Amino acid sequence: SRQVALKHKQNPCQLCFLARKMRRGAVKDFNNFQEFLDQQQYSRDGVRRYEWIFGNTFVSTGGLSTTEWGVTKAGVKDGDRILDVGCGVGGHDFYMAEKYDVRIMAVDLSVNMMSIALEHFAQRPHLADKIQFKMSDVTKAEFPEGSFDLIYSRDALLHIADKDTLFALFHKWLAPGGRIFFTDYCRGDKADYSEEFKNYVAQRKYNLLTVPEYGQLLKRSGFVNVQAEDISDDTVKALQRELERLESRKEEFLKEFSADDYAYLKQGWEAKIKRGTDGDQVWC
Repeated sequence: SRQVALKHKQNPCQLCFLARKMRRGAVKDFNNFQEFLDQQQYSRDGVRRYEWIFGNTFVSTGGLSTTEWGVTKAGVKDGDRILDVGCGVGGHDFYMAEKYDVRIMAVDLSVNMMSIALEHFAQRPHLADKIQFKMSDVTKAEFPEGSFDLIYSRDALLHIADKDTLFALFHKWLAPGGRIFFTDYCRGDKADYSEEFKNYVAQRKYNLLTVPEYGQLLKRSGFVNVQAEDISDDTVKALQRELERLESRKEEFLKEFSADDYAYLKQGWEAKIKRGTDGDQVWC
């Protein structure tokens, strides 16, 4: 999914709105949820598997190609101060810092994600003054008002239940004229869902909105020029390409990982593609 929104700037050519007052809290039991992420979906081996299929330094669908697309859509430019929420292992940040004169605060809750990101970062000393990695629960982070020109996130907000609180914080942290760009997992705008999809969401502890609900959330949080777009077709195609790559390079994969790892990824990608084609899961 893709969401883009702008924060009001004192300029007669732009729309106006009022910022909402921030509220505290969001993710309860920081340590317990962090432990859940690091021991389940984002175990160190799990992250390494994701990097294999998405590409080195990436843990979101499409890897570099969707990063190039997203950074272009977000309008990243020289001089931007960027907050990357759920930075994963750093691929988006390395790409932006290589291409633009930007300053990035990259945050993630997962210990494993952050440790691998720092390993990659150590191999890029020329970016040391452009990126700061920080392990943090973003819902409890404290940044001065107007700290960022862009808030960027890829497939990470699904982990956060209290999105109203989160977007109130985003609104506060953005400078006048600032913008937010994110992609995320969503649920289809339908009356009922398959048992497989409901079990998947429950097992992962995801908190999914529909694409229209995300658009409404952005507007009530004070953002203008909101674009809430369903990008499921392109995402499913990217998943199909990744599955084909996994199958065609099975022997190469098995030199680094086990047969169980291969079966886990193959089944996982097939299931995501089916959820997408059935309309249970969508991406925005």
